[in-house]
Formats: sequence, C-alpha cells, structure tokens
Amino acid sequence: MKIIRNTQPISDLFNLMKTAELTINRTYQRGTGLWPDNARSYFIDTILNGFPFPKIILKQTVDILTKKSKREIIDGQQRMTTIRDFIDNKLKLTSVSKKYQGMMYKDLPEDVSEGLLAYEVSTDNIISATDEEILEIFKRINSYTLPLNNSEKRHATYQGKFKWFINDILEHVTPFFEQYHVLSLRDISRMDDADLLTECCQLRLEGIQNRSTNKLELIYKSNNESFNNEEALREIITSTFNFIKNNLTEVFDNCKVQAYNFYTLMGALMYNKYGLPDKKGDLSDYPVINNFAADINQSTSNLIRALSEAEDKKEDGEYPEFVKACIATTHSYNNRLIRIRTFISILQS
Repeated sequence: MKIIRNTQPISDLFNLMKTAELTINRTYQRGTGLWPDNARSYFIDTILNGFPFPKIILKQTVDILTKKSKREIIDGQQRMTTIRDFIDNKLKLTSVSKKYQGMMYKDLPEDVSEGLLAYEVSTDNIISATDEEILEIFKRINSYTLPLNNSEKRHATYQGKFKWFINDILEHVTPFFEQYHVLSLRDISRMDDADLLTECCQLRLEGIQNRSTNKLELIYKSNNESFNNEEALREIITSTFNFIKNNLTEVFDNCKVQAYNFYTLMGALMYNKYGLPDKKGDLSDYPVINNFAADINQSTSNLIRALSEAEDKKEDGEYPEFVKACIATTHSYNNRLIRIRTFISILQS
C-alpha cells in the first residue's frame, strides 16, 4: 500500500466525476441524500469564502483490460456530491450563505466561480491497497476521533431553523467569549459557545431552568421545521449582547466572568428590558423597567464588586448569597435564580 498526499483543484475532481473516472465506493459510504440543503449550502459557502475542509480519501486501482487508472471516493462522498450538484446547478444556496443566498453556480460572479473551480482540495490517494488495509485506515482514523459531546450531537442531528439561527448569532458572540475568556478555545472548539447561547435563548423562551440536556435538545427539535419567534428572539438576544459589548466591558476587563455568570448577566438584562417567563413568580418582586439598567456607572461598579467577591469566595461580603450560588452547583435552578435576582437588583439600583 502506498499513499500519495496531494491537492487537486475542484475543476479536476469535478471532471473526473463527470467522466466516471472518479466514482463513489459505496462499500465504505453511507447512502446519498443525508445532508439537507442548509448543510450543503453551508459547505459550499465554506469553499466560496476560502475556508478549509477535511481531506478527501481516494483509492486508486488500475484496470488491466483498459490499462486506465480508476479512482474511488472512500471518504468524502457528501462533500464531493455536493460540489458536483452545485456546479451542475442542482443546488440553490439557502440563507445560511449570507453573501450568496439564492444563487446557483450559474448566478455566481465570474471571479467567484473561477475561485470555486480553482479551490485546491487536499486528497490522500491510496495506491494498491487491499480491502483489509482500507478498513484498517478507517479503524485508525476513528480511534483518534473524540466522541461527540451533547452540543456537537445536537448540531449534527438538527439541520433546521434553530440550529442555523444559533450558528448565525455565534459569529457575533464567539469572538467576545474568546477575547474575555468566558470560554476557552478548547471549549469553543467543542461547541460550548453554542450551548451557552442556546441557554441564553432558553431564558427568553422558557424562563430560568436548571441545566438539562434534554430540555435544550427539545428547543432544537421543536423549532427545527419552523421557528415562529425567530426574528423577535434574534432582536432580544443581539440587543442584549450588544448592550454588554458596548457598555459593560469594564466588568469583563476587571473580573473573570465565567460562562455561568455570562448567562446570569444576559438573564438579568433581558428581564429588565423585556421580561422573562416566570411561572413560579420568583421574580415578581422586581418590576420590568423597560431598560437594561437604571444607572450604568453604578451598576458597573456593583457588578465588579459582586463578581470579585465571588472570585475570592468572600461569603461575608456585600453579596454573600450570590457568592454561595457561584461556589455551589452553578447550573441548578435555585442558584441560577439567586444569581439572576442579584444582578437584576444591581442593575435596577
């Protein structure tokens, strides 16, 4: 067995597929049609914007009768068939491709279509390999693959409205998470940013909840085919985040705001401005003031004080209940409620 690592332009791979010199080996591939249009559009958008994608693995054999080489796709069927269908004008890009939404290949500007055809795809070309060796390759690839966590599973399972809504907003909030160390790069790489944003959306949709994987999955499932509140929720989430970004960076500069307290801050701000579902009446003693904060300067100072006491685990300070709720189980309903009530009070004072 010999492996030749190379790059090939999409134009070459496309033409090889059209002439059947490059085919799909269905022994190793799942059935066609697994990717919905949003996923296919996002993949094409990845190429159009020059981002990389995982390499394609090919198996090359020689037909003794025709004396011609034959290549088979043994890993990368969905990627290559999506490319082929797009160039054949069988795929129209959906709204997940912001710049090229509604376009087919024929609609692309000439320089963009040229760039697509010239895009270099990384390939591993496996020469003279037995079926056993190919299977061993897959076995070894999979042995080094981390199991999907819950957030990754949700984003792989659901390809509908809510998943792409979250994906869109993440483009704006994830750089902030990274800059202020709300989440580590490793956390972000495992889609913890999607988890955090989904829980912030859950605050507006369902109110304060204890941390529950099943409840988060239900949000994706129930809003997969249709998402009636999309624009209203987008406005609330983005305006609240923008308020943090434009007015409260001093808090993040002075304190280590961990993910659970970013959630707390989003919840308190949304309550003050828009209100939150509150079936138990646990927030009823606080009015909705139709504004994020009464006095932003005073609020900033007090938020820094509360977070600093929590960081120092100072249970005899000005905010003892808040500190305890940061030390204990941070995702329980009661501790989330205590923290959000504390921030509501600070922001309304």
